[in-house]
Amino acid sequence: MFITFALITLLGALGMLLQKNVVVAGLCMVAAFFGVAGLFVLLANPVAAALQIIVYTGAIMVLVLFVIMMLNSHEEEAGAARPVQRWLSLALIAVLAFAAVKLVLASAGLNALAVKGAEMPQAMTLQKVGTTLFADHLLGFEVAGLVLLAAMIGAVALTKRNL
Repeated sequence: MFITFALITLLGALGMLLQKNVVVAGLCMVAAFFGVAGLFVLLANPVAAALQIIVYTGAIMVLVLFVIMMLNSHEEEAGAARPVQRWLSLALIAVLAFAAVKLVLASAGLNALAVKGAEMPQAMTLQKVGTTLFADHLLGFEVAGLVLLAAMIGAVALTKRNL
């Protein structure tokens, strides 16, 4: 399962980097976020996985795609100028990904973990998250709230100026 979620994350990130169309790149970023959420589930942290899906995949990507479409800054994709070069680069990426997976599966560390068995980490609960957030990291939480408020005021000011 780890390799599956890691590949989803890596392929989503690569797709985001290689896309010329901004909207498609944003959708590839959503795939990468889902892969990271799956990795959080494997780490026995369903709270972080849920926050990853709700906050990043839901809110941030909707905001990014809305801003991209509102500003209309994306250009239409031109026709494939060099289809041979594109297929060769995709084949190279596929071969490299396959080689990386094969190398990880054949590693001695993975075999040692399979023989010994790994202990699962303690699951993170909402109570632990709340206690840590509001007791140990209260200042950072408040500063993040003020930064988001300033960003929202700036976005409204920029939008009002163009209306």
